[in-house]
Amino acid sequence: MFNTLNAISALIQEDPAEAERTVERLAALLRFSLDATGRGLVPLEHELKIVTDYLEIERTRFGERLVYVIDADPDAGGIEVPPLAIQTLVENSIKHAIAPRRAGGRVHVAASAVGDHVRLSVWDDGPGFAADAMRVGHGLDNLRGRLAARFGADATLEIGRRDGGALVTISLPRFATP
Repeated sequence: MFNTLNAISALIQEDPAEAERTVERLAALLRFSLDATGRGLVPLEHELKIVTDYLEIERTRFGERLVYVIDADPDAGGIEVPPLAIQTLVENSIKHAIAPRRAGGRVHVAASAVGDHVRLSVWDDGPGFAADAMRVGHGLDNLRGRLAARFGADATLEIGRRDGGALVTISLPRFATP
């Protein structure tokens, strides 16, 4: 949040319209995170909107150094997912793959429904990491705990490599918004 506020401060003079859009995105992200604490699941389309807002906020900081794609099955928007699940994966990519590299990098978000499961994945072109490198009580470890508490063994969080980058995938039971 402090990085975002600093980026907004810098934008106020040079691009007031972009500063205003960034404030609106930050407000939406904060509102969503506060509302999400009382909700067990949210429609995938809402989660992806927040992920887009988050990535656009980060583009304010990184500019052309951050390239991203969001690829979701068009029919999957009403499927319910844990709030901030994808956002947590994306934040991990930004922190560990994009921010440390002078050239930045790429992030690809994918969401699909396969039978009675939903697959949510985030790939980045960073160096990757092993599952045992997850810090207890932080991002991915907290998400893994939330998934286990909500879905038990029916949900998984897998860490791997693909196409020279890191891939983190969540698989969970499929629920649809009524």
